[in-house]
Amino acid sequence: MESTSLVGWRDRIGALLRESRLLTIVELCVVLLFLALQAAGIIAKPKLPMLLLGWLSLWLRRVSWRQLGFARPKSWPKTVAAGIGIGLAYNALDIRVILPLLHRLTGEPLDLSGVGDVQGNVGLLATLVVASWISAALAEELLYRGYLLNRVADVFGRQATGWTTAVLVVTAAFACAHRAQGVTGIADNVLAGFLFAGLYLGSGRNLWLPILVHGVIDTSSVVLLYLGFRPA
Repeated sequence: MESTSLVGWRDRIGALLRESRLLTIVELCVVLLFLALQAAGIIAKPKLPMLLLGWLSLWLRRVSWRQLGFARPKSWPKTVAAGIGIGLAYNALDIRVILPLLHRLTGEPLDLSGVGDVQGNVGLLATLVVASWISAALAEELLYRGYLLNRVADVFGRQATGWTTAVLVVTAAFACAHRAQGVTGIADNVLAGFLFAGLYLGSGRNLWLPILVHGVIDTSSVVLLYLGFRPA
């Protein structure tokens, strides 16, 4: 049980956060600071502190992750089927068309050093599959499409123009967070970020479809690397 003084303190700060666009901008600047520290090589993985900031922000605002879309979809069978189908189809398009085109445009291949030498390594494959679902699909969708997309929409307005601006801003942040994959990886993650945001908004702001699609894309990519296939 929360004490009366804690409840009052929490509600006062929460009311300020809900009502002040300036405070929301300051909150988002803290997120940008984490990304800047990553770019400077000071912190390797800003995902956890950013998620903790998101959890604190929602706690103060008395908003749950469920309200941001981490809730049961209307139909699990349809959502799972769509997640698998869209994920596999997009990854095939990405490998066969998008990545080769980006490689030609940038002159650089996708930097896969972050996955190590997974080819034929069952232990590393298992580790990367687990990470694909927990650290990438689940954590990144909660963070970028759940928390950040809604906070940026609070700043620009929760109408069509505001949501469009939010998608552009958050997708740019999502892509920059994957700078370790090189310029081709950044560009590739811009497109993936648009896909995940579109799925989130298109499903009535439910997070499960983008989570599943994200997980299927990353898992199928890791399995292909394990089998010895590398994108051009």
